[in-house]
Amino acid sequence: MRDGVAISRLYSFVRATWILSRATMRMRDPDAVVLVNSLELLLIVCLCGLTRLPTVYDVSDIHPLQLSKSIAGRFLRWLERRILMRVRLLVVTSPWYYWEYYEGWLRVQKPALLIENKVGADFGEQPSRPQLSHRIAWNGLLRCHISALVLLECLTKAPNSIYLALHGTLDRLGALGRELVEQPNCLFTGTYRSEALCDLLSASSFVWAIDFSEGENSKWLLPYRLYSAVAAGLPVIAAAETATAEVVRRHNIGIVLSECTAANVLRSLRDCGPATYDTWLRNVQALRDRALRRDEWAVVLNDEGQWNNLNLLPPTVDVNLVLSADPINGVEPGPSWSPVNG
Repeated sequence: MRDGVAISRLYSFVRATWILSRATMRMRDPDAVVLVNSLELLLIVCLCGLTRLPTVYDVSDIHPLQLSKSIAGRFLRWLERRILMRVRLLVVTSPWYYWEYYEGWLRVQKPALLIENKVGADFGEQPSRPQLSHRIAWNGLLRCHISALVLLECLTKAPNSIYLALHGTLDRLGALGRELVEQPNCLFTGTYRSEALCDLLSASSFVWAIDFSEGENSKWLLPYRLYSAVAAGLPVIAAAETATAEVVRRHNIGIVLSECTAANVLRSLRDCGPATYDTWLRNVQALRDRALRRDEWAVVLNDEGQWNNLNLLPPTVDVNLVLSADPINGVEPGPSWSPVNG
């Protein structure tokens, strides 16, 4: 669908509902499970009556409209609460989505699991041990104007103190992206392939994991950059008061900026000595296997009989869940976990 809430988007929604409704009439498989990964799809399968089947809602983002205080935003949250009553299992890529949005905003408790947005098997082998330098890699959908402005200020005011490597898509940055690429201490490698990303990142010493482009969603998400950095063996640069920063602090795997400013970036790089960097490298190395995707979804979908015995994510923030040894729940169920019945 095209971006925005245009007639073309509404047409696509109605057409998808019509197609799925006709397909539903021919569905006879008693073992069918419905898996949706957006609120629009969840509404479509609800309209088609498919939520009579075990329904799994996979949440990788919270759209800004879902957090809006407007009439449209309040209506959307009301509608989402109603539809969630028909969802059997909620899967989140970040536990902050559950703690902050579903429990905090919607006041909804559902059986919920954490399945992180980890890197796939084609990511590549970890290269040789990185060396401490002021080379920063920024990869993925490059859309955060605050990050771009801060990094551009670093590049222009202290050209001998920082080197930036960009891997991904610059379209969202517009003229600002072109200005970044024009700097002599910035390299743009173009849109990356997942199998080449590990090698691209390995030429740097840090991965930039800051994105303020989507408000609260940007604070709660655990970006793919975090997992790709760990898989490539690189420390991370994060901004305070975000989920990413809490993970970086918990595992001691990089820099947490108290404020995202050029002065803070340059000061943090300058203050990072070999001993500190070596500690971060050892901690990242210990976590590498936990950043790789396993068979988490197969475990969930192949064991539908156990869904009634699922545990809720703990209602209070427990950073131990992220990059934990347990591929599904993060940690072994303990006193802070509550069983879900039925």
